[in-house]
Amino acid sequence: MKLTLTNFQVTGFFAGLLASGLLLTSVAAQEELKRALNPPELANSLQYGYSQATITVANARLVHVAGQVGITEDGPNDFESQVDRSFDALAATLDVAGTNPDNVAKITLLIVEHDAEKLAYLVEKRKAFFGDNPPASTLIPVPELYAPGVLFEIDAVAVAPGSNE
Repeated sequence: MKLTLTNFQVTGFFAGLLASGLLLTSVAAQEELKRALNPPELANSLQYGYSQATITVANARLVHVAGQVGITEDGPNDFESQVDRSFDALAATLDVAGTNPDNVAKITLLIVEHDAEKLAYLVEKRKAFFGDNPPASTLIPVPELYAPGVLFEIDAVAVAPGSNE
């Protein structure tokens, strides 16, 4: 099977360079640590702000972000406010880990009392946050989260420049 670099898949020589870390610097400099994949025979998930799959480069650091919530003692705690603060917390956590939303490979979204209005808001937020190269995504409606009043939670898996070694 022949694989192409444009699809972020590589053959022999390039695979060896990636594995050795020689290409990582140039890839990281371009911030292409992951690539979204969307097979044409599947539904267009990009319109909803997520990809069917993502792949990441070799030798990048893997970052697992715990569930981020947006409930607060100050200010409103409606669904939209919690989503906004959750995404802000995700951005801050990614920054501390040395990466950013462009390098998120997978997210899981948990929504209490899921409905079409909440989904519409979340779709727009996800598209704005992740842009043209969105992560794979799973949305799970739940009856409740860890505490009363928590309406939304997001966790993520991202990549960051550098080696895991």
